Amino acid sequence: MELQYNLPLTTTPLVDLAENLGRGKEEVIRLVRKYAEEGFVKRYGLNLNYRAFSGYKRAALVGFRTERVDDVAAKVNAHDEFRVKHNFLRDAYYNVWFTVKGRDVEEIEGIVSRIAEECGVEEYVVLPTKRVYKMDVKYDLSKGVSWSERGLEPKKIPPVEELGFDKEFVRGLESLEIVERPFAGFCYSEEEVVDIIKELMKKGVGRDFSGVLRERKVGFKENGMTVLKLSTEPEKVALNLLENFPQITHLIERVVSEKWNYPIYFMVHAVTREPIEEIRQQVLQLEGVEEAETIYSKANLRER
Repeated sequence: MELQYNLPLTTTPLVDLAENLGRGKEEVIRLVRKYAEEGFVKRYGLNLNYRAFSGYKRAALVGFRTERVDDVAAKVNAHDEFRVKHNFLRDAYYNVWFTVKGRDVEEIEGIVSRIAEECGVEEYVVLPTKRVYKMDVKYDLSKGVSWSERGLEPKKIPPVEELGFDKEFVRGLESLEIVERPFAGFCYSEEEVVDIIKELMKKGVGRDFSGVLRERKVGFKENGMTVLKLSTEPEKVALNLLENFPQITHLIERVVSEKWNYPIYFMVHAVTREPIEEIRQQVLQLEGVEEAETIYSKANLRER
């Protein structure tokens, strides 16, 4: 929990984390390594915003309808994970869901069309991102539900190159070595790296500095993607959700499709479905919400 929520941004983050916990630094580093080896901890470092990288100005959620799930999943997973990310089997008409990044919607549609042809998929939907209101995945192990009080995501994010940083250097900040001094091997001094991370977070290139857990390994077996049909402006509903539901990890407005007419999407992760269903029922009472359908994940197709 401390690795997720209260990781110090210093030249020795794990050492200072140990001090805050009243534990020995050797013990904490050993445990973080153990949790990483066993798959509980995915990584720790600067959580990046993809929009800061040139060539990836747009993103879309893609839903494929297929009965050949394993074959399709393998072909999707073969693509660059930074560009074609996530891959979930969900309980819906479109059952394989993944995200694609590109320069513009046309490029994304071209990528999806090629993947669909490779997979022999004829029915699919492409849902471009219109606005990201929130993206912050953290699991409250005591509450048994995802929990983050992060505020509104900035509308504009400057490109990494515009800030004068090499993109590979910045990407290297996302997954740090589990050692006392994780910034010692970079092309800047350790103090400079810490200052750079602070600047990147201030600019929105990095969302925060924290550890990232694997949900199923820590007991979060349910994740629900709730999609909303509205009778009012999506922004009004999205801001209401952002203010009143810290359980939400992803809150996104998407361009609607004739085949899938839901402008607002949000994710909640939990140990059981109960809190997810409670939130769905509460959201149904909000002004302007006509329908709220929750589509549950059946499997992470990148980890099968």
